[in-house]
Order: sequence, then C-alpha cells, then structure tokens
Amino acid sequence: MKRTSKFLSLLLALAMVCSLFVPAMAAEGEEGIVVLYTNDIHCTSDDGLAYAAIASYKAQMEDTYGADNVTLVDNGDAIQGGILGSMSNGSWIIDIMNAVGYDLAIPGNHEFDFKMDTFLDIVENQAEFPYLSCNFVDADGNAVLDPYKIISYGDVDVAYVGISTPETLTKSAPAYFQDDAGNYIYGFCQGNDGKDLYNQVQKTVDAARAAGADYVVAMAHLGVDAQSSPWMSTEVIANTTGIDVMLDGHSHSTVASETVKNAAGEDVLLSQTGTKAESVGKLVIAPDGTMTTELVSLADVDTTSQAYTDAKTFVEGIQAEYSEKANQVVATSSVDLTVNDPATGNRAVRSAETNLGDLCADAYRVLLGADIGWVNGGGVRADIAAGDITYGDIIAVHPFGNLACLVEVTGQQILDALELGAMQVGVSESGGFLQVSGIKFTIDPTIPSSVELDDAGNFVKVAGDRRVSDVQVLDSKTGEYKAIDASATYTLASHNYMLKDGGDGYAMFGKDNITILKDEVMVDNEVLINYIKDELGGVVGEEYADPYGQGRITIKYKGVEAGAWYVEAARYVMDNGIMTSAGNAGFLPNGTVTRGTVFQTLYNMAGKPEVTEAASFTDVEGKWYADAAAWAEDEGLTSGTGTGLFNGDAAITRQELAKIFADYTASKNIVATEDVDLSTYADADKIPGWASESMETAVSLGILKGSNNQLNPAGTAVRSELAQILLNVSKLTPAYTEETVTIEVAAKDGVPAHTMTAIVTVPTSATKDAKVPGVVMLHGTGSNMHEVNGAYDMAAAEMAVQGLATIRFNFQGIDEGTEELYVNYSYTSANIDAKAAADYLAGLEVVDGDKLGVMGWSQGGTNAFLAAAAYPDTFKSVVTWAGALDLTTMFEDFDAAYAEAEKNGSFTMEFDWRTSLPTGFQWFKDVKSTDVLEETKTIKAPILTINGAADTVVDPASGKTVADAAQNEASANLIIENCDHTLNMFSGDYTAINQVISATADFFVDTLSGTAAADKAA
Repeated sequence: MKRTSKFLSLLLALAMVCSLFVPAMAAEGEEGIVVLYTNDIHCTSDDGLAYAAIASYKAQMEDTYGADNVTLVDNGDAIQGGILGSMSNGSWIIDIMNAVGYDLAIPGNHEFDFKMDTFLDIVENQAEFPYLSCNFVDADGNAVLDPYKIISYGDVDVAYVGISTPETLTKSAPAYFQDDAGNYIYGFCQGNDGKDLYNQVQKTVDAARAAGADYVVAMAHLGVDAQSSPWMSTEVIANTTGIDVMLDGHSHSTVASETVKNAAGEDVLLSQTGTKAESVGKLVIAPDGTMTTELVSLADVDTTSQAYTDAKTFVEGIQAEYSEKANQVVATSSVDLTVNDPATGNRAVRSAETNLGDLCADAYRVLLGADIGWVNGGGVRADIAAGDITYGDIIAVHPFGNLACLVEVTGQQILDALELGAMQVGVSESGGFLQVSGIKFTIDPTIPSSVELDDAGNFVKVAGDRRVSDVQVLDSKTGEYKAIDASATYTLASHNYMLKDGGDGYAMFGKDNITILKDEVMVDNEVLINYIKDELGGVVGEEYADPYGQGRITIKYKGVEAGAWYVEAARYVMDNGIMTSAGNAGFLPNGTVTRGTVFQTLYNMAGKPEVTEAASFTDVEGKWYADAAAWAEDEGLTSGTGTGLFNGDAAITRQELAKIFADYTASKNIVATEDVDLSTYADADKIPGWASESMETAVSLGILKGSNNQLNPAGTAVRSELAQILLNVSKLTPAYTEETVTIEVAAKDGVPAHTMTAIVTVPTSATKDAKVPGVVMLHGTGSNMHEVNGAYDMAAAEMAVQGLATIRFNFQGIDEGTEELYVNYSYTSANIDAKAAADYLAGLEVVDGDKLGVMGWSQGGTNAFLAAAAYPDTFKSVVTWAGALDLTTMFEDFDAAYAEAEKNGSFTMEFDWRTSLPTGFQWFKDVKSTDVLEETKTIKAPILTINGAADTVVDPASGKTVADAAQNEASANLIIENCDHTLNMFSGDYTAINQVISATADFFVDTLSGTAAADKAA
C-alpha cells in the first residue's frame, strides 16, 4: 500500500480516484449516494475558514446528487488543535460544524481533551448531529453513544458505524476516564490484544446488517501507524467482515483509496484525508453498488457560492470574538521556533529535540523551580516565527489548557519515563516523546524497545535492555551535569496531563506514585508566556537559535531502525567515526553513496592522517572530501576518473566499490584465499573486464554479496550497503604483516661495513609456538627488492598466505642516492648480504631458523646458487627465476669491461630503466673466476629452476642443466611457455608470474616443511 506524507500541501493536485470497479466522475443530475468525510481537522490551519469550502462543496454535491442523497461526516479530532478550540473548549468548532451541516461525527482521542463532562455536554446539548462510537463504553460495557446509525436514501439503507481508537485512554488524559479513586469508568474495548475491539465492531456490524443495512460504512478514528497496533484500521478490517468502506482518521495519513482484505478475503475500501482540512473525502455509492473514494482539494472548491459566503461570514463572526485577545503581542523572538525539521519540513517534535521543545520545557523547570522540566512532544503543537509573539501564537503552541504541577519523584521513575518516551524513536513519531530541561541523555534506537504496556497502552515495566543511557541531571548550583541516581529523589515540573493523570501512558506517575509539591498552579500557555516575559526579558534570544535544540537529547544512531539488517554495520561506522550522520536526517540508510563518501570513509578508517600535499585533481579544492582525495591518491587507491577529475559527487556503482575495496584490502595485506566462480551469478556477463578480478576478490572476501543470484554490478550503492562493506572489511584479518627494517652488515672479506634496507613479510598465523619457514629473496642486476612491476611484492604476499616468512632487500648502491656504493657489490658481497638477511630472519621469534630457503631472479638467481653453496647449513631450499650461470654474456666485450674496471676500479653499467651503476672490479673478478654450474653441483638442498621458454637474456635450457646436475633428488626445472625473461610482467598479462609464484611457494612449502624428500642428497 502506498501512503503519502501526513503533511501534504493544502493545494492537493487533481482529485485522486480509485475504485473497486470502474470509476465514474459525478456529472450534473447524476444518481447515487455521496458521503463527504473529514478527519483530524484540528480547528483547521486557517482558523476555521476551510469549513466554508467544505460547506460550498457539500452544496455543490447536493445540487448534483440531490440534498437527500448527500451526507457529511467527521471522523474525529475536529475540536482541538487550534486557537478556536482551545479558547472555547471546542464549542466554537461545534458551532461551525452545525452551520456547515455535518450529519454525523465520531469522537477521536482529542474530543476528550477538554474533559469528559465537556464532551458529553457537546454531544447532548450543542452538536446538532449525532456522535457515534460502538466501542466507547462505560464500566458495565454499555455503549455511551449510539454505536451506529442507519440513513435511508430512497430504498437504500446505509449503516454508519462509529469506531474510536483505544489509544484515547493514553493520548487524552487517563484521569478523564476514571473516577476520583482512579478506577476506569470508561473504556474503548482495548483488551485482549485487539480482539475485544474486533469483536465489538463485528457485533455492531452484524446488528446493523440485521437491522436492514444494505451497506456498512465504518467511520473510524484508528489510523495506519504501526504504533497504533493492534488497533490499526487495517487490522480491524482484516479481523472482521461486513464492512464495505472504512473512512479513517488519527494517523493524519493521506489515503485516497486503498483496498484491504477482510477476514473473509473480500475487498474493503480504506480512505483518509490527511489533516488540517488538506482535502475533503468523497465516497460515491452508485446505483449498481459500485463504490469509489477520492480526495478533493478544497483549493478547487467554488468560493463564490452562497454556501461559501454564508459559512465564511459565520466563521468570521466567531473569529471576531477572539481576535482582539489572540492578536495581543505578549513577547518577541529573535529566532524561528519550530516543531518541524527545517531540512525536510516534517514534524520533528515528537521524535527529536527542537528549539521550541527546549523553550517549553525550560519554562516549566524555571518557573516552578524544579530540577527537571519536560513536556510531551504532542503538547507542542505549532511553530512560532521570529518577530512579535501574540497570545494566539502561544495558544497555538499549547492549546490544551493543561495545568502546571511540581512533583517529587525518584530517579528510577525518571529513567522509566525516559525509556517510555524513547519507545518509538526510529520507528515512528510519538506524542509522548519528551522535550526536556535540566537533564540530558542518549537514545540508541537500534536497541529494540523492551517497554511493556498494558491493554490500555499504559507503562508496566522495562523488561529488557534500555534504549536510554548516559542520563545526567543539571546541578543548578554548579551548572554541571551529574549522573542520575536511581534511588535519589528529584523535583519534576510538567503538567497535570502527564504527572497526575499519567497521560501518554506515563503510569509510573499518577496521583498515587508522586508527591505533589505544587498543584495546578498555572495554565500551560501562561507558563510559556510568563517565562518569556519574566525570565527572558520578553525576548527569545539566540540561545534558542538552533532549530535542533541545545544538545540535550542525543540520538546515537538516528535513522537506524531497530532490527534492521544493517544495525551492526551502522553502529560500527558511527561509533568509530567512519561514517557520520547525513545532517539531522541521521544515518540515512537509503541515501546515495558518492565517490567522495567512499574515500572519506576509508580516510576516516585510517585515522585521518595529515595531508601535506593537495591532490592533483582539479575538482576537489574546497570540497569536504579534499583531504580524503589527496590521501587516497597518495595511497594509490585512486587516480581519478580521467582528465584530472576526482568526480567526488558522482554516485558510485557496486563494481566501482569492488575495485576500490579490492585495492584497499590488498594495501592492507588482506588476501582472498578462496576461489569464486562469478559465472554462477545470473548477471556475471554484465561485469566489465576491468572490474572482473576486483569483483572476484570482493566476493571471495565477503565484502560484496549478491542478492537473488544477482551481483548488480552497475547498480548504485546506498549508505547501509557501504556501512556493511566497511564492517565486513573490518572483520578481515591481514594474511601477513610487513615491516621495513635496516640491517647493519659488518666489514668482511674486503667488503666494507654497510647498511641494508629490507622488507620483512611474516604470516599473521606465525607465533613463537608455531614458527614458520623463511625465504631470502635476492633481486637481479639493476633492479631492487620489489623487482619488475612489484613481482617480488606479489610473491612475498603469496608465500605469506602459504605460511612462509620472507625478507627482500636492496643490495649496496640500489637505494636511491647511494649509487656510488654499487662499486662494492660483487658475488662475495651478495653472499655476505644473503647470509645477513638470513640471520635477521632466523632471529625473529616466529621464524624457524632451521628452515630457510633462498631465491633469486636473473643475477639474483646466480647469487642464490652461490649463497646456497656457501652456506649449506643456512639455506635448505633454492628457487631461481631465470637464474644465470654465465654473466659475461651481459657485455658485448667482457674482457674490455674487465680491463676498464681493473684500470679505473669500476665499469659504468648503463640501463634503460634506471640511472647507471658503477660496477666494481671485484665483481668482474668474481664473475671471471666463478664456475656457477660447478658451484650448484655442491648444493645439497633441493633446487627448483624456473625459466621462460621465450627468454632471450638467459638460456632457458640452463635451468634444466642445473636441475639435472643437482645432488638432491627433489630438484626440478619448470619451463613456462610463451614467457620472456621478465616473466611477461611488462605485458600486463600476469598469467606467467602467477604460475611462477604459485610454483615457488609450493616448492618452498614442500621442501622446507619436510613433506618432500629434502634430505635426499645424492
């Protein structure tokens, strides 16, 4: 069912029509029965003038259908809610309704706001139309009013059944329905979890049918808000039979026409007109039995008719009676005081703190000298605009005429009351929500309310976890807030409706549960006037400027509904400052996620590190996410969307999220260990190639999940989804840790003392009680510890996943700015450095120093062979990638280079990819004097040689030569087809490198863990 907002503009669009059959618009002289209906007029928004339009439209319908075929009914809450009602106890509104020509009405909960005697007097002595209610009963269960009335339209009889909300017992003052001893003498069939109401309605409908009714129209004041369950209009329909149409009220909903199944599965029409005379409803019963309902905008009604003029004159006569007093200026305000959220225009005073709520609560606390003051949100009814404040403005805010009281209560009663007031936060609004003074607290709407109510909606107890926490009471002497003491007593100022009568369900109060210190000393509107005049000097100042109040009520997870699937995620991101509220709207779970939002959350997750250099993007200056963009660019998480743009305000798709979070998790050493088959998803073919690998990673890690066998890659993400992704990421464990270290190497064998820069990668699973093997990684000529396009970084990560610690380092002269030291690099120095790295790794308490391997690429492979030969007790396994046996082939004329190095102390090597390096004479001597193949034959450890079949730098066959000559039977050679010396790393195709890394990790795991015949030395 679709329901529009309670607060539609008075100017509705063209009348909305929906029918059980074929809709028919009334034409001149058309036949049928017309029922016009209103609900929740609350004195109207224009001091009664809307009634003139209702009168005019009724006259128009009478001209069309005949006066005897038109009936005008009201479905409750007409006489309260504005100055006309409050200044006359509803009498003036009844006079207007008489003049307009209402035929029937039912009491809503607010018909009782001026006390029972007043309402019954209206029914018996003033209203010229009958009030109906089948479930408003006395202590003996007898109906106080007629339960139904049958009106005959020619030979057609229509029964009108009145149904009043059982919430009346708490939404009006409970004392109005009790005797002096506090015993209920009136009720609304509120018991038995709704069944008493259903049974009473059914009994009445059956009686009406038995009395000859052809049709039954239920005039109800029940509403469709969840908080009204089990008495919602939809629930009454679903549990009864025999009702044809239900004309509803109470929830201020705008429902042109809906169909609801009754207990027999039959369709029942449901309609409601909103509030404040936004529209008038029109039910047509055609001669063939077809029924339609529609809402008619009063803005479209003829204002030139005699009926309009007569009614307008009558209303203006009443307005003249109160205008002098109502227009009297009593104070001024420097700020707008509101019951609404200015960002949305929706009413906020019943679900959140507002500045007008603060003002009203302050008035009670200060004037009565209390520790705490409060007022129910349902008792703060209208805005006050900046400028002059009239008596009429104050009456509009407090129209009920409640009386101020000062009582003494316990801290526990305060805590229970706060819990009741917060019961509906995050679910729906509640008139019992408390606007407070002298106290502050936090509400967590993600905790399901554990408040238990009785059948009348009165507080019984808090049965479980509490939503309200961090309750602090203002110490008037020190001006500081202190934690509330549940066992202490406090003075509380409010009005009789809540404190003495237990209104809005506040049964922890009431005459028997409080000590009354000041009893009904001043009417509510006078409290507010006197506070502004006497305490604020007649001016509401800037301290009340913030429409969202002064921060007395913190809604911790505003916008997060209890029980929602994303509750845990919302808590995580909001508690940790990763995501913040979307303005006063709170979490906004269905809000669109932008690129800026995503990178800002990652920046927040990183702790907002200082940004020293602005992003290169041209569209981020001055944006709220500028620092996040700069950080993300620096971290390599984004390069923008092209042409120098970050595009932070653009909505982000799920496939873009997959790419970002795949890169982010990789940067945090989080590795997907399980393969996934995206083809099992129905929309896998819609994933673009650039996002395919990232989507696989995101799904494998559980970052993204499909729904209904769909990944929806091009769909835009919402805030709740992003929060869940961030929570999922937070639960992932890095496969390894990485630390950059320095190793001091002492002078040895002619190699001067020097410092090595290294990266140590250790599996997070490693402990001192579960040590892991380790591998020393040696880079090739002119390269560095990362190797080609980060190939060694990839290998270290994969080996860590497989349970291997690694250390990779730069040989002398490789660190930027130290190129002159390369002259000290040689086979001799490489052996020394490899041993130093191995010793460092073995010194870690989580690494098994007896299970170390060594690997190298190109000349690094040469060095790996020689290190394993030189230190057989250290290196127990060897892997080479394109390991070279003869480095003299690097030169067009090795002898000439040798001679130059001998003469000058070094020979300058030139490279296409880096600055030149001075290669020392020792290196040339080592190369010339060392038979690498013969050295490999001395190695007792198993050797795996890996070569690319298309390698033009190192003979691919050399690897097999080494493996065939090796002592250890576990030695092997692997040839990668269509693979060059760089393992195709410059091609962008990582198939070869992935195969090489996988084989390397498997070999080390097998040979160092003891599962292979590592000790099979020949």
